[in-house]
Amino acid sequence: MLSTVFLVPVVSLGIYFLPAFLLRRKTYPRAQDYFVSSDPTPPGVIRNSSIACTLKMGMFGPLVAWGASGDLWPAIVSSVFLGLGLYLLYAVRRPLLEFLGNALSRDRSITINELIARRHGNDVRVRLLASGLTVFAVTGLIVCETIGIATVLKPVLPDSAGLFYLSVGVVLASMVVCTVVSGNSGAMYSAQLQLGMLYLGLFGSTALLLYLQVSELKITAPHAVLGVLFVAVFCVLVPFYRHSRYVDNNVISDPGSNAGGAARARFGARLLRGFQRALNITISVFAALIVVIAVMDLYTEGISAVVRDGAAALLAGTRVPDMGLLTLVLFPLFYQVVDMTNWQRIAAFAKDRDGDRDERSRWSAAFRKFFVVYAVESPLAWLFMCAFGALAVSAATPDGADIMQAFIRQLISEQNSVAIAALSLSLVGMFAMALSTMIPLFSASLCAVRYDILPALWPEFAPEEGRALAEAKATRLAVAAAGGALCLVILVAFYFIEERLHITFTSNRFLALVLAFSCAQLSFVPLVLGPLIGRTGEGLGTVQAGWALAILGISAAAGVGAVTVYLATGDEPWLWASVPACLGTGVLLFAVARLRTARTA
Repeated sequence: MLSTVFLVPVVSLGIYFLPAFLLRRKTYPRAQDYFVSSDPTPPGVIRNSSIACTLKMGMFGPLVAWGASGDLWPAIVSSVFLGLGLYLLYAVRRPLLEFLGNALSRDRSITINELIARRHGNDVRVRLLASGLTVFAVTGLIVCETIGIATVLKPVLPDSAGLFYLSVGVVLASMVVCTVVSGNSGAMYSAQLQLGMLYLGLFGSTALLLYLQVSELKITAPHAVLGVLFVAVFCVLVPFYRHSRYVDNNVISDPGSNAGGAARARFGARLLRGFQRALNITISVFAALIVVIAVMDLYTEGISAVVRDGAAALLAGTRVPDMGLLTLVLFPLFYQVVDMTNWQRIAAFAKDRDGDRDERSRWSAAFRKFFVVYAVESPLAWLFMCAFGALAVSAATPDGADIMQAFIRQLISEQNSVAIAALSLSLVGMFAMALSTMIPLFSASLCAVRYDILPALWPEFAPEEGRALAEAKATRLAVAAAGGALCLVILVAFYFIEERLHITFTSNRFLALVLAFSCAQLSFVPLVLGPLIGRTGEGLGTVQAGWALAILGISAAAGVGAVTVYLATGDEPWLWASVPACLGTGVLLFAVARLRTARTA
């Protein structure tokens, strides 16, 4: 049975390597060729990789838990403000693109740490602290994704600890290979391919799950009926506006060093393109199947019953306190602006910008379309994951256990081909979900090390020095040293959490870890939005280096400290106070710093 369940996920892991190896180069003369993009990247690839990165295990767990319990409003609130957060990022695009354009033209750092340091005193201490917080945050979030993978593997491998840790190690190795072989270009191409596999897994498992539940008349809870209605609507909307292209049918070509290498590259590109076409068709088939089964079930229920159950589910209220809802407003609203992976992808877009800066230019139209799809599809996909949780609990009653583990055990106990196929497709989707987040995060950590930490410690390795040999050496040093150290930290942290804390990804303790690591980057919010919104040429929106250090350190400590108290005491108000404490402390200190600056002036 295990060989059948793991066959498709293992094959999918192998496919992710193909874009990375097709895009590899022998040398990268500039830092931006490796850490931003080596060739012009199609907008569809950047868009798909961006959407895939938002569909992370760090949010899949809480969304599934809320959907399973019928507590829909936290999912709705967080999804709406995710879209607004992406719109906020688009609203500050002009100063952000100006900063990125200047950095790319001079081969300087394109990171958020560089913006903070340059705008607030140009102090190396600010750059080091900001980059340290960035590496801490993205490394911790990779650990959270690994916990998610471990959660779904445990019920599949209950009696084989060696095979369990080997499977986790294979996922981490896949992350490293897809990131290191060809840099951020390979990371984006792999992530956009993982979006297709993610939709394949979610759509396929949802279609089979609906079939199993409808055949046994299990869909009775009001929130489950509403979930059936939403997945049907989603599977109509997404294929329509995407024109059934979930993965960009791009052609990756590499001239190679000789005729044989070029021939192999052309063969690999044709193989990848054929797979992408087949993948798009298969996802559309599963989407159509979901719509057909859902319509049959809803027709059987009756329109009046569907409306009554949907209204009852929405009017049921929420068990999350007001402070928790405030956290679910602030976290997705502001995190997109300070997400390092977003900065890398926007830099890849800016690298291909033409000389025409007019808002009506072809490049500007493509950039606007990218953000429209990004800001609409990502929140809808979050709600789809919540609906998946509502359907999963109809198939398995957790009885106090983790809902995803109970769901997987139920599928295993069914002992029929449909249940096994649903389980295999679920693993495909969850592996793709984790890797599509882990790969960009790992790329972002290497980018911060190369652009910010390495030059601060060894100034001769500054990217703008422009020496090809020095750049090649610096890239190898950053990738080898930082990559190896980060992987070791990830493994040790995962083993400690797995053996001592026993956290599963649908529990509040898992959400606490996600919020704690995210607070390290949320501490950047006032120092980033201040210069981007204010008129930086006149010094508005900036503070002195000492104040910047205080804002970063104190606000990050406030958020992480609140989560630490929650994990130690189990007192839930501390969990929901983490994000407001982090942002409130940072904004208050920033306001005090601005008032002191104004008085001095």
